[in-house]
Amino acid sequence: MTTIITTTGNNFCTLTADQGITSDLIHPDMPKIVQQDTWLIGVAGSARVCDQLQYSIEYPKPPVEVVKSGEWLRWLVTKVIPLIDDMIKDSEMDAEALLITHGKAFLVSENLSVLTANPYWAIGSGADLALGSLADRQYAPDWHKNHDLSALRAMESASMHDPNTRGGIDQFRSYATGKVIARANGIQ
Repeated sequence: MTTIITTTGNNFCTLTADQGITSDLIHPDMPKIVQQDTWLIGVAGSARVCDQLQYSIEYPKPPVEVVKSGEWLRWLVTKVIPLIDDMIKDSEMDAEALLITHGKAFLVSENLSVLTANPYWAIGSGADLALGSLADRQYAPDWHKNHDLSALRAMESASMHDPNTRGGIDQFRSYATGKVIARANGIQ
């Protein structure tokens, strides 16, 4: 199973995931977060659909006009969701995805609707526990500077109470410039 968390502040967005898989195994070579150029893709749900969303779709480079204007939802709905819909075809989208690019986070639900995931969101088996942990943390005075640490604490909460959230932790940062930095075990 999976827990994937995103947090957003003024300077960057994070995507954080555990390394447990759907069995009694921990498999660090089976990433829950896949980077594709400026995109970070985290998916929870059917393994087949997760693989398709992470490896079979070539996500388009966001146009400069979208990055500057902030018109993300229109662009995602008209340019990215059709790619996902074509890939899934007649199958059921029995997965949720967190798509991160240019310091922005978006949730793609099972019905292919798109929502902003700001200032935080979580998907997977430990999502409710992670969301509960983040609910109060977002009001901390240093949220915008240290929200990545709140994501790590939320993952700890999920792993303490959800037997399917386990193993090491991977965390990435996405910046408004499109730059992405991987942080091994949540530490740079």
